[in-house]
Amino acid sequence: MVRMKKVIAKMGKENNDKRRHDEVVNDDDEDHVLLRPVPTRFRAPMTPFSGYMQKLEHKKASVREDGLSACIRIFNEGKQYSNNLEIHFLTYLFQVLNCLKKGLTREKQLASQALGLMAITLSETENAEEIYRNTISLVTELLLVPNERLEPCRLIALVESLAMVTFFCASNSKQIQEAMQVIWEFICPKSKLRALRNQVVADTTLSTLIYAWLFLLTKLESWEITYHHWQGAISLFLTLLKEEATCVAAGEALALIFDCDSIDKFVDNKTEEFSFESYNGLRKYIKDIILKQLESTSMEAKTALPLKHMFNNAARADWDVLMYFKENKCPKYYERFDGQKLILSSWSSIIQLKFLKNFLGEEEFPNHMLQNEVIQHLFKFVPYYEEEDTPYLYEPTLKRIESRVYLHAAQEKDPKLLTKSETKKEREHMKSIIDRSKTKLLNKRRTFAKERKGNAYLDEVEP
Repeated sequence: MVRMKKVIAKMGKENNDKRRHDEVVNDDDEDHVLLRPVPTRFRAPMTPFSGYMQKLEHKKASVREDGLSACIRIFNEGKQYSNNLEIHFLTYLFQVLNCLKKGLTREKQLASQALGLMAITLSETENAEEIYRNTISLVTELLLVPNERLEPCRLIALVESLAMVTFFCASNSKQIQEAMQVIWEFICPKSKLRALRNQVVADTTLSTLIYAWLFLLTKLESWEITYHHWQGAISLFLTLLKEEATCVAAGEALALIFDCDSIDKFVDNKTEEFSFESYNGLRKYIKDIILKQLESTSMEAKTALPLKHMFNNAARADWDVLMYFKENKCPKYYERFDGQKLILSSWSSIIQLKFLKNFLGEEEFPNHMLQNEVIQHLFKFVPYYEEEDTPYLYEPTLKRIESRVYLHAAQEKDPKLLTKSETKKEREHMKSIIDRSKTKLLNKRRTFAKERKGNAYLDEVEP
């Protein structure tokens, strides 16, 4: 009994130094002391991705930025954490949206890219609809709050994240055009109050917004485009075609609209006052106006250095957009990824490539093209991988060997003039050559069989 008291007293002393995880249990035998562990909550093993997700909840902005950068790096490197992401996608989604809402400029940019990569990764899962609904709800709230002046970098981050999520996660054309209308309010504001607010939008920012809007337009079929939503778009882009910073984006916008073949859904209401016998008549009328403005802009680009610089060397003698309206033929656009050529022959694919390269980055995009099946399917790109030389699992049962025997000209004789003994000797000589060839083949097969058995044995005994 005294020994029992000493044990309990000693354990009580240790309990003052640190938290005790064991409890003492005394049974009927006073000399028998049991130590039973207190049950603890089970925790799933920590993965690198879940560790980075925890950083997104930190109070310090620098820690959250590190977490976002790490998540982006994982997506760009092609590491497969899709199963872990699907299980905790709501947690990750709200963490990234919170960074997009409350973070500073750098954090908003990283959150925008992380959200876009998440949309690509989960675009073919049941969670895509949930990602779209939560994103458009928050981004619309942040973009359309009255009397709020957005910095250009923050505006671009919000718009690009909205475009990426809508493109990969929206389920129908109505949802796509809903997001397009949010972006359109900054490209062509309908109210004077909105126009005054948008004065902070620089020309370069406006060009980026146009490409985001066009990126979503490429997702729509011509019959899905709603009337009255985009009336006046052609007139607006004709005006922007005269500006140095927006001429390239406006020209490609006009080309894409014509490529969609739904001109009547983008014309101004005033144009409807003209009587056209058919849709082709309206198309020709609008095309002549655009072509005239494009020729004027192209002539200015040859002499005006700022305009030529903004063309990004597209102001060559044959500007792609100008040649499209002249010859009604889309340009062929080439890109190489690890030596493999991707050929784009439509304005939709060209604009999609430009937007994604700008969003994902020039260095990271080739990796997505070579490893990401969603991006490969979008551009109908099938990468070719060279197979490594590996031993065959089987040997052909028959193999043909061809041997050629060259005789000196002096030794050549007419077979008809040979005697029986000479004919027999010639036949034996040829047979010996064939037998030697067969022996070489059998020796080669026997050696390969021994090596194969040895490799199989090593594979079996290897731990």
